[in-house]
Amino acid sequence: MSQKRARNKRTTTAPPLPESSGRSWRSWLRLAAGVLAIVAVAVGAAFALRPSAPAKPATALAGARAPAFSEVDVVSGKPVTSASLRGHNVLLFFSEGVMCQACFEQIQALQARAGDLTRRRLVLVNITTDPPSVLRQAAKAYGITTPLVSDEDRDMSRAYDVLGQGMHPDTAGHTFVLVGADGQVRWRRDYTTMYVPPATLLASLP
Repeated sequence: MSQKRARNKRTTTAPPLPESSGRSWRSWLRLAAGVLAIVAVAVGAAFALRPSAPAKPATALAGARAPAFSEVDVVSGKPVTSASLRGHNVLLFFSEGVMCQACFEQIQALQARAGDLTRRRLVLVNITTDPPSVLRQAAKAYGITTPLVSDEDRDMSRAYDVLGQGMHPDTAGHTFVLVGADGQVRWRRDYTTMYVPPATLLASLP
């Protein structure tokens, strides 16, 4: 064999790894596998402990039991509760509140039909998410005398699943819910308009 061919053969053959290098490589692989196993366990535990999303309340539809509520009328200062209204037909009106002039004009128009409401044994209860102090000012400005509830904590609005029905995700739109004297939901309508003529609304009620 010539010297040139011998040199080429020597340069193309990889030298064997020392025994200590092989042990180091295997040790590194075992360490990496252990770290990955610990990470996998930690991630799994994090997902297991993560709180589940709260269940969305069932929409108050006709035939369902009306969610109970306990609120205060900002106009009179008297309690407005599902228990105290039992035996009456209650028309709940959820609206956007003071940001919506048409909503308060709606209340005014329904108050003007007090005779019709009485003949149909209807009690009108208006609900918004505005603070009580703001609602009291609005009630005075618009001459509101029917019960006006401040659902600032949104408990009642969530229970009746009305939030997000309008232009804002944290307020109602223009929703009416009729609760019968027996506490059952008799009728519900989520209107896309900000004002419903009282004659149209009353004609729609069962």
